[in-house]
Amino acid sequence: MSADVVIIGGGIIGVCCAYFLSHAGVKVHLVERGCLASGTSGACEGNILQWDKPAGIMLQLAGASAALWDSLSPELPMDIEYVKKGSILVAERPQELDASRQLVKTMQDAGVRCDFLSLKELQELEPNLAEDLAGGAVFPDDAQVQPMLAVVAFAQAARSRGAVIQPFTSVESIEVTRGRVVAVNTSVGRIATAVVVNAAGVWSKAVGQLVGLDVPVLPRKGHIVVTEPVADIVYRKMMEAAYTGTVESDSAGLSIATVVESTASGNILLGSSREIVGIDRTVNPEVIRAIVVRAIRFFPALAHIHAIRSYAGLRPFTPDHVPIIGESQVVRGFYTATGHEGTGICFAPITGKLISQMITAQEPDLPVAELLPDRFAQAR
Repeated sequence: MSADVVIIGGGIIGVCCAYFLSHAGVKVHLVERGCLASGTSGACEGNILQWDKPAGIMLQLAGASAALWDSLSPELPMDIEYVKKGSILVAERPQELDASRQLVKTMQDAGVRCDFLSLKELQELEPNLAEDLAGGAVFPDDAQVQPMLAVVAFAQAARSRGAVIQPFTSVESIEVTRGRVVAVNTSVGRIATAVVVNAAGVWSKAVGQLVGLDVPVLPRKGHIVVTEPVADIVYRKMMEAAYTGTVESDSAGLSIATVVESTASGNILLGSSREIVGIDRTVNPEVIRAIVVRAIRFFPALAHIHAIRSYAGLRPFTPDHVPIIGESQVVRGFYTATGHEGTGICFAPITGKLISQMITAQEPDLPVAELLPDRFAQAR
């Protein structure tokens, strides 16, 4: 077997890389050791947000990717439950309002549509919010998708352009000759190739070790609670003001910030937690309890709703909170597309497009210097 590019990883990042490369006429072979979306992409909420990204390259990635989601969703071969429903940020206490006002101003200056709202104005948008909150903001262009449907849709679209999508196939080794990739050896055979894209999420570090590179990604665990289908409780995605602090924190300890959102099926998703505990997807009942209690604080009506299941996933976390996108200068032909932490769904289309542009020697849509893997001391 041979391919122009072998992609390792069948989550949202891997299939978006396959989509853009195949549409550029590149012969793609994607391998995934489990089923598609069996990792982080199958254990997340599907958020497409801009306001929670710091100014600079992260906000640029968010804006470019949000535009791609908006334009690509109608063209995909199946419904991915893409909806631009907007989101609200809620300040629980008056002392959080100044930071919320500053965030709104920063986002407005960056071209993101948003407005600061009083509690009364927030309750006009979300009538079931608690009555003793301080206020917040609305971001009308935020969107969401069903992540697993999105993975399958991008995979199908790539396959229609000739990409080979091969699940249940593990990578056993990567051949490197004179500092360049020459082949990938899998559980079902050898694939000759000059280019590999490491899109293995929290397992990207192990893939990098196959070619002697250190990919500094840690698994950051998060829990989600799913309620029974209900109507007319939550209309937009809601996050408390402390959410960005937990995202940007370097702490390995447990942190919880409320995230509440409805889905097309009527189920409500409750989050979010963050902690670094290794490759561990077991559900912690105490974390679930804390998430539920915190969610009821903001939406008291949830106290009368049944939770039907919960699960935990692992986010690929980098030391500088910025994804790794680009080619290694140590092992040529070895590209990395990982480290998105909680922005994988949001950033997936622009990540796939940038990887495709780099591999096909096109000018990238965005400046990529801050994303390249060699910003870290990569060689072992």
